[in-house]
Amino acid sequence: MNTALQPSGNEVKHAAFSDHRRSGRMKASQGAVIAALVSGGIAMTRNELATATGLPLSSVCGRCRELLDLGNIEVAGMTADKPARQKLQLTERGRALALAAAEGVAS
Repeated sequence: MNTALQPSGNEVKHAAFSDHRRSGRMKASQGAVIAALVSGGIAMTRNELATATGLPLSSVCGRCRELLDLGNIEVAGMTADKPARQKLQLTERGRALALAAAEGVAS
């Protein structure tokens, strides 16, 4: 078997990530996380977001990381249980984004 023609694991992961991003599914799942935070009205953990959106926890974690990096959500605090988990909430920027999306749907 000629391994010189086989892509590495990192190349495969990068290609899959790029395909996912280009497909629009990433933005859709980011929107689902934002919508769950809007409808919940309270700060939520990633586990709670996964339950609310129906997305796998691994997808929710990735979308939360992106939304944190973009400044659309922020850490509001920690849970009291062990292990402690971050509670996430929308920032002003995230609320404005959700409002703009809702107005776009309504018009």
